[in-house]
Amino acid sequence: MKKENRPAAIAAIILLGLTATNAIWLILNWQGGALIALAIYLIISLLFLRERHFQAGIIAGLLGFGVHLFELLAPGTSQLVGIDQFFFYANLILPIPLIITSYLASRKGSDGLSD
Repeated sequence: MKKENRPAAIAAIILLGLTATNAIWLILNWQGGALIALAIYLIISLLFLRERHFQAGIIAGLLGFGVHLFELLAPGTSQLVGIDQFFFYANLILPIPLIITSYLASRKGSDGLSD
């Protein structure tokens, strides 16, 4: 019996969550970083959902986590207060499960069975 590719579904939900998070952040507080992240996550979501390009999710997760980790270690994140902190940490944390679930999805064949 074939099983569905649950990691792909979870990764898609995370990608849509990151896209929505950055869209809301952009609407609430016009930030260039949110605009860039929104554009990247939209493109990655299209690749991921339409082309089943699970490696795109891995790349987006590594890029998103790396950028926000660098920002966290660099001075300047102390200026973030209130809702901006929530969006920043969402963009820092959500890419981690995106990487893991995208990797697991890429390990499964298109029929949902392990390679």
